[in-house]
Amino acid sequence: MKNKLINTFVESRLKQVLINDLDSYQVKDLNEAYNLQEIVNEKLSLSGLGEVIGYKIGCTNKSIQKELGVNCPIFGPIFKNKIINSNKTIYIKEFTKVGVECEIYIKISKEVNENTNYNINNIRNFIANYGVSLELVENRFFDIKKNKIEHIIIDGSLGNSIILGKEISNNSINFSKLIGKLLINKKEVYSNSASTILGDPLNALLWYFDQKLSLNKFIKKNEIISLGSITPLLWIDYPCNVEAVIDGLGKCSINFVD
Repeated sequence: MKNKLINTFVESRLKQVLINDLDSYQVKDLNEAYNLQEIVNEKLSLSGLGEVIGYKIGCTNKSIQKELGVNCPIFGPIFKNKIINSNKTIYIKEFTKVGVECEIYIKISKEVNENTNYNINNIRNFIANYGVSLELVENRFFDIKKNKIEHIIIDGSLGNSIILGKEISNNSINFSKLIGKLLINKKEVYSNSASTILGDPLNALLWYFDQKLSLNKFIKKNEIISLGSITPLLWIDYPCNVEAVIDGLGKCSINFVD
């Protein structure tokens, strides 16, 4: 039964098949969901998406939690071959339903394991570099609100692709004071404080460390972590240029075409 569930998610990702009617598949808890996600990740890596080089954190702001019917943060994989160069052109038809989010990504400076002493006061020591990211999320569910959070996790937390802006290093920056913007065809659509990410983006990183270690996993040096959306999730269904801008960090963009 579990193999059939795993293959359902792999097929959805590779063949753009909408996921529907998962009621018969019982997933015990979030830990089992993340374990199943890891199996799905391995199959997708071998199917052409490349190795997992990091993770995106999702549902770190209240508006997205409400839209997706989720009440806590979740995470999903970033695949090596799904990192897109800024200003690239991509077809809308490559997605079942595509959305965009303005985010901050960080690169991990050193391994974090069960013996690592970390807390909110020293967590900056684990950040090598950071920058602005534009995540392309994909809703592969027929009706996402009818699915349990465990199913969304197995799916990879709606992850598809990500655009990474230029890496910068400045350990004195106040992440919670940053302002993130989404622009469509150079017109500002959303503008929010990064404090919408669990009060401070560093809280999202702390949550991620706790979550991974609770699953008996460790965080690798140079792992890329996208910390969750500053702005509301914006669905795209027409040709346009989308730009994520964070004052003090930079910008990155994508062009959608029919």
